[in-house]
Amino acid sequence: MTFDGDLLEDPDQDDEEDEEEAAVDNYDRIAYYYDLEYSRNHQGLRFFHEMARRAGTKARILEVACGSGRVSHPLLMAGFKVTGLDLSEEMLKLARKKLEGASEDVRQRARYVQGDMRDLTATLGKEEFDLIFIAINSFQHLRTQADQLACLQSIRKHVAPAGRFIIDVFNPEDKESYPSDGRMEYTGASYNPLNHSQVHTFLSTLAHPAEQKRVYHYFYDETYPDGSVKRTVNRFILRYLYRFELQLLLERAGFSIEDLYGSYDFEEYGEGSPKLLYVCRRG
Repeated sequence: MTFDGDLLEDPDQDDEEDEEEAAVDNYDRIAYYYDLEYSRNHQGLRFFHEMARRAGTKARILEVACGSGRVSHPLLMAGFKVTGLDLSEEMLKLARKKLEGASEDVRQRARYVQGDMRDLTATLGKEEFDLIFIAINSFQHLRTQADQLACLQSIRKHVAPAGRFIIDVFNPEDKESYPSDGRMEYTGASYNPLNHSQVHTFLSTLAHPAEQKRVYHYFYDETYPDGSVKRTVNRFILRYLYRFELQLLLERAGFSIEDLYGSYDFEEYGEGSPKLLYVCRRG
């Protein structure tokens, strides 16, 4: 077995250095594994399709932290015009590759750009959108309130006057859905057609409640046809937010709250809800 990554890395080591790094953790090294794993994850797709439908067939849509296109690509195939922004160039390459077999019409409505979600103007200029969203916890890669507020203020500048912004994070009160005691869990297997190999994924999560963060270690064990195994290890940190903390940040950034849902099924937020889904307008 060979190793790519720091298998024995202390989850708290170099945290000060981590705080000074880019807005999101480095996904370049694991982009392909991430895409294999999440290609079968359909969480939220119907929710964001419905919100896009409400914005209108001609709506200008921006997904912030779009990754490899898990959400944006289905929207493009459904007829919407979508811009995807991400910090990881490797993720963006995968998103663009998914368009290779698409029609010319789909490719004309698609755009994937590299940028920092704390400063959208640096990439998008003064462009405005009818719907902007950050899906499946990506906002939580921002580890300080200053960065979180900078991101929200930047997004507000790009929401069209009648547009909406949606932020999608997990509810930290739903502890049963998010074990964080450090145990190693097997999350599943994916077939890698490039290497004719099986990739088995394991996850270990540690919680640090006093700092409102969770440290995730992903282990990707790729088994090749000759029986050899390569392990790739990656760590990232999510800083979680509670309901009213996030609401205050949104209001301070200049948003007004239109709706708060507790799940992708448009259920009202309540005790035990797995998600915090805020739908906002410009205040």
